[in-house]
Amino acid sequence: MKTRVAALLVAAGLIAGPAAVAQDADSSAIMRVFLKDGQTLPSFGETAQVADRLVFTLVIGALGSSPQYQLVSLPIALVDVEKTSRYGETVRAARYAATRGEADYSAMTADVSRALEDLAKTEDPKARLLIAERARQRLVEWSKNSYGYRAADAQELTNLFDQVIAELRAAAGESKFSVDLSMGPTAPPREPLIAPPTERETLQAALAVAKATDDAAEREGVLSAALVATEKITGLDDLRAEIGVKLAEERAADAAYAALAADVQAKADVAVSRGDVKALLSLQATVQAKDASLGARRPNELESLMKSLEGKLDLARAKRLSLDHYAMMRGPMLAYERRARPALSALDGLKPIFEAIRDMTGPGFEWLVRADGRLKTLVPLMKEMEVPDDLSDVHATLTSAITMAAEACARRKLAVAANDMPLAREASAAAAGALMLAAQARQELLARLYPPKIQ
Repeated sequence: MKTRVAALLVAAGLIAGPAAVAQDADSSAIMRVFLKDGQTLPSFGETAQVADRLVFTLVIGALGSSPQYQLVSLPIALVDVEKTSRYGETVRAARYAATRGEADYSAMTADVSRALEDLAKTEDPKARLLIAERARQRLVEWSKNSYGYRAADAQELTNLFDQVIAELRAAAGESKFSVDLSMGPTAPPREPLIAPPTERETLQAALAVAKATDDAAEREGVLSAALVATEKITGLDDLRAEIGVKLAEERAADAAYAALAADVQAKADVAVSRGDVKALLSLQATVQAKDASLGARRPNELESLMKSLEGKLDLARAKRLSLDHYAMMRGPMLAYERRARPALSALDGLKPIFEAIRDMTGPGFEWLVRADGRLKTLVPLMKEMEVPDDLSDVHATLTSAITMAAEACARRKLAVAANDMPLAREASAAAAGALMLAAQARQELLARLYPPKIQ
């Protein structure tokens, strides 16, 4: 037992010494996104998966002289997610090794060494076992959070601890026990670090992103940033020319799709106003054909335009139905207007009388008698009139106007006869209502006589 503990002390002291030469920290400054087609993209900082897309910051240009940064998102289906994740672990491990790794490892082994010294001084078997198990657990926890840093050294210490703990358990009288081998301190398999990308590689990556992304605005943003980056770089005329051509193509596509949308929307509005369903169906086919001729470069814009046309197609169908219904009902509605014309003319002629009743400025009693007589001839006319279903509400309004007008005249006559102001006020309210309803009935009737408008 003393030999085992001595061996642990020696191992802890040796392993806590200088680490092997760390990997170049510069090579871990940039993350990488690996596409399934083999393309590698430099990313500044961590990536993030949002729904079905991978979001990251693309680095474009010379790393040491103010490169361009462009936030992009690619369909996750294009990304080798596992390889990208493994490389992220590699970068984090390299950063840890270059910064905190050795200091943390030294602190851990110092704790282990102190525990082993206490172990050598302790006589009680169970206390010694507890010391050893706690020291091993400290090693296990550190190994799980150290990105596999100095995993081989940690494994050597673990093996020695397992042997010591097994002997301590036997010495403590534990006849049945198992050694916890769940630590797994060996370094996990990782992707090898890649050297920082050259200026040419970042521009090639920008072209790859422009090809892969399905977002037109994002594509144009990447190409614009890449073109700006080439202004600071010499010797890359071939890439500058290629980026310029592709950016010009994108801007031309923007203009072409914008013109297509404006033209189609204007024609669609005209078709809706006419209820021309066939014209809208033809426009849908035209848009699809034009999109194909433009290389189907704007799927999002195309989808939006087609949805707009679909909505306007529904409006056109509703308008066509309304127009057909109007054509069917136009004759009966014109016939009703001719039948209702005497009532409307009578109300127009009596308007000064109703206004006088409303304002309580008259009229004379004899005018009230004449108006009352005229209105009584209209009541049976309204009851006997044939009314189309589409004008039933208009007819009801007109009938109410005549009824209220007759009520105004009757109350004004009583008010004059009795010199009663409350009755005069009642007559005024009835006259105001009659004037309002008459105007409303006329307005609604005229509106129904014209072709319907779709709101």
